[in-house]
Amino acid sequence: MIFRQALPQEINHIFNEGFKEWSKNRTFEQYCSDNAKEDVYGTRYVLDVDNEIVSSLILLKLKDIAGRKAFGIGSVLTPKIHAGNGYATQLLKSCIQKEKEDCFFFLFSDINPEFYIKFNFKILPLKFQRYEKSVCMVYCNDVNWNELLNCSVDSIPNYF
Repeated sequence: MIFRQALPQEINHIFNEGFKEWSKNRTFEQYCSDNAKEDVYGTRYVLDVDNEIVSSLILLKLKDIAGRKAFGIGSVLTPKIHAGNGYATQLLKSCIQKEKEDCFFFLFSDINPEFYIKFNFKILPLKFQRYEKSVCMVYCNDVNWNELLNCSVDSIPNYF
């Protein structure tokens, strides 16, 4: 199992898999165009098993919050054929370990948030929730959590 940055020639495959899950009434071309915009401020990572991508995500550099680095984790995807093998778990852990401990990792969960709670992601209080169908969550240490709770809703990133 290899954690690595996605290669340029793999992006179309990653988009194809993502399109199956999140087309949102867009054409494939529209989906690719929308998602390629994130590559300007993000890095796509994959988990590679025997030269096959078994899970992928994008790690986005966000605006600092309370003087700390902030990242967004988006497009977490494990194709159904590879689901249930812990690949997304390993990929998330690898991304979080890659960065400093004293920062924020945000994500918007379109699945049962319990999946991310297992990794110590916390559901933000209702006052920070902006989207009915996606739960905003954060991974951070306890000191940063307490500082975040004192921030305004404007400090919390929009859906990415």
